[in-house]
Amino acid sequence: MKRNIYKWLLKYNLFYVLAWMIISFILLFISYDNKTPVFPQWVGYMMITGLAFPVCWYTAYTLTPRYLYHRKIGLFISYLLILAALNAILTYLVAGFTYHIISGNSIFRSLYYVFTLLFQMFLIDIILISIGCIIKIISDRYFMEQQLLEIEKERVTTELNFLRSQVNPHFLFNVMNTIYFQIEKTNTDARLSVEKFSEMLRYQLYECTTDKIQLHKELHYIKNYVAIQTLRMEKESDVRLLIDPDMENFLIAPLLILPIIENAFKHVSNFKEPGKNKIAITIKKQDNNTLLIEATNTYDQSHVQVHLLQTGGLGISNLKRRLELLYQERYELNIHKEGETFQTILKLQYKD
Repeated sequence: MKRNIYKWLLKYNLFYVLAWMIISFILLFISYDNKTPVFPQWVGYMMITGLAFPVCWYTAYTLTPRYLYHRKIGLFISYLLILAALNAILTYLVAGFTYHIISGNSIFRSLYYVFTLLFQMFLIDIILISIGCIIKIISDRYFMEQQLLEIEKERVTTELNFLRSQVNPHFLFNVMNTIYFQIEKTNTDARLSVEKFSEMLRYQLYECTTDKIQLHKELHYIKNYVAIQTLRMEKESDVRLLIDPDMENFLIAPLLILPIIENAFKHVSNFKEPGKNKIAITIKKQDNNTLLIEATNTYDQSHVQVHLLQTGGLGISNLKRRLELLYQERYELNIHKEGETFQTILKLQYKD
């Protein structure tokens, strides 16, 4: 119950509203002037806290993630002080002018008076900005812990499922090796299929045991998968696989790309003319920080609904779940169809 209330307060930023109200009353209590009515003083402090809100928001949601989280402490403090100083001047002019209209008192009584108020507002801005940053850090910490718990649950479930299914793949791996040597050497297609399938099993059994794996290993697995699936299709079918060679040092979650490639082969058309059945797969760098995976295939609109019901789309559902847990806001997945073309595009930011 307490956790739900906490999430609700964070969702609607009510912590900020409560903090601003409390701080306004604290400032009014500390600096209360018996010679001045309460209402003008209250309005003045509400103006001070209200004008500080944009600066606090910018510092918490822009400067904190950009500089403080990346340990650029000097830049963070410099920007914080500059913003506080500029906002103090703005606040003094706006709040002071409003106070003058309500009370009739001048805001330029003396140079000492002006500098004293500016310094007080500067300190108030520093306090308010610090409180905003603290709230932001606490909320980020909370959601990060929740995300880590979800990832840990997912990891444990995946490990249990992997252990349950490990016996059969080991047995199947040994059987495949036996079958490979039983196939006549003249039957090159069959021997090639068994060899590639054995490599895929080896990858799943011995390589996919870590959270991240080198991308070139994953791409080798994809090449074997595409080769086996191509052998199952008509020889005249148009299957193209384009992989950027300059990506060997990148890391990626194991078997993350496979559902997209698998989906293309599941949904590919089965026209009578094999040349009309097309699959185009591209894996490349879009820029220095983004990995692009694109799979496009033709499909038969007259049979697509039956085909979709048969496949169920479980692989894509699992992919979306893994992306949400592992990459959060560092990915973009688009799936759409137009005419006789089905396309899936995944963009991954592989560098923070």
